[in-house]
Amino acid sequence: MKFFRYFLIISGFFICTSSYAESTKWRSPETVAGTETVTLEQAKTMHINGVKFVDVRSPRQYKKRHIKGAIHLYINDAFTEQNLLKHVKKDESFIIYCNGAHCSLSYKAASRAVDWGFTGIKYFRDGFRAWRLDGNALEYGAQ
Repeated sequence: MKFFRYFLIISGFFICTSSYAESTKWRSPETVAGTETVTLEQAKTMHINGVKFVDVRSPRQYKKRHIKGAIHLYINDAFTEQNLLKHVKKDESFIIYCNGAHCSLSYKAASRAVDWGFTGIKYFRDGFRAWRLDGNALEYGAQ
């Protein structure tokens, strides 16, 4: 009986601390100055209409799966002004995404693109996770 009581106390401690940790996780900003934040529904409509998607996640994540047709420019090496210009014009609409609200990559990429003078940036804060969980089109492997 004593063991069971200790087990319950310890279990309760871990449940409480993990719930607290989950609620205090870092979240990316909801907006990025100079961009338009888009919802999942807006992103889906833009995808249907041929707006380009730029995936700034790691090569491993991109290769595993990504939004269908997405351009891969990993933020830590390939996401440069010159490389972005190979795919979109400075005034063209395009969507930047990463893994979602707990990922900082799309926030950082959107900020950089604003600094480089791009004006059609759509910041898809909910990103790949929301896209995948909604059952939208994915591709597997590097393109």
